[in-house]
Amino acid sequence: MPHNCITLIGGTGFVGTELVVRLAERYAEVRVLTRRARRRADFRILPNVRQIECDAHEPTALANAIAGSDAVINLVGILNESGSGSNTSFGGAHETLTEKVVTACQSTGVSRYLHMSSLNADAENGGSEYLKSKGRAESHVRASGAGLSWTIFQPSIIFGKKDAFFNRFAGLLRSVPWVFPLAVPDARMAPVWVGDVCRVMIDSIDDPGAKGSTYCLCGPQDFSLRELVEYTANTAGLRRHVIGLPDWAARMQAAVLGRVPGKPFSHDNYLSLQTDSICREDCPRQPTSLDAIVPRYLGGEDWTGQLQDRRTLARR
Repeated sequence: MPHNCITLIGGTGFVGTELVVRLAERYAEVRVLTRRARRRADFRILPNVRQIECDAHEPTALANAIAGSDAVINLVGILNESGSGSNTSFGGAHETLTEKVVTACQSTGVSRYLHMSSLNADAENGGSEYLKSKGRAESHVRASGAGLSWTIFQPSIIFGKKDAFFNRFAGLLRSVPWVFPLAVPDARMAPVWVGDVCRVMIDSIDDPGAKGSTYCLCGPQDFSLRELVEYTANTAGLRRHVIGLPDWAARMQAAVLGRVPGKPFSHDNYLSLQTDSICREDCPRQPTSLDAIVPRYLGGEDWTGQLQDRRTLARR
């Protein structure tokens, strides 16, 4: 039986906003839970999108907000914590909130649950607290029992017009005059377009084969972090020389920047980069390339094809 009402937690962020707009094209009602009910411009023209003011960490409010939903999607995730033991710690935002959402689904009879995680999420062997907390959340979802049909999504870094990766690096590159010091330059990742992520998630909602499945989401090509930062500079029309930092300097940079407001780079980020964020060889790749999307929002020089030419010349 097709679903009609979809509820999102974490639906006002980068991925959530994209997902809500696409869901509204297919489903009769889309609910977006938010701590502050403020009508986003993105949703203003969508009459079937309803924002509900709700503290998702409050069990009764959460249960009332999702009651009657055919499916619940949990997109909540943080890259850095702002308080140990609080709702904004890794454990609170990833593990504890997931437990509350799963419990609310079970108590209200919601049978379909989609969970956003991360590549390399591992409760025991994750390289950082971010990855371990994501892994613990996954473990709780998998142990939820037969009453809840779940699907887990594990993306590499996600890119798109309002992403926190290329836009942040573009801002950092603009802030330095010539040389850009880069920690963990050889870390590898497979950027995946937000539109591809949304399509896979939406297609899975009513797909019986997706229940109890985990999807690894990677773009068509793997890159080193250095390559991606160089790509950002060139696409934005910035002449910058990217210098890879040795490990001791990378750890020092993380220690310093982790104390700066906004934490542009923390020790936990450094630890996460020690594990490549790429998919296995047998994992299907998503089709959309960087060149098809990133130049549209970074502007500057059109770098189509240049990255591959450089790699060929370097015999990579």
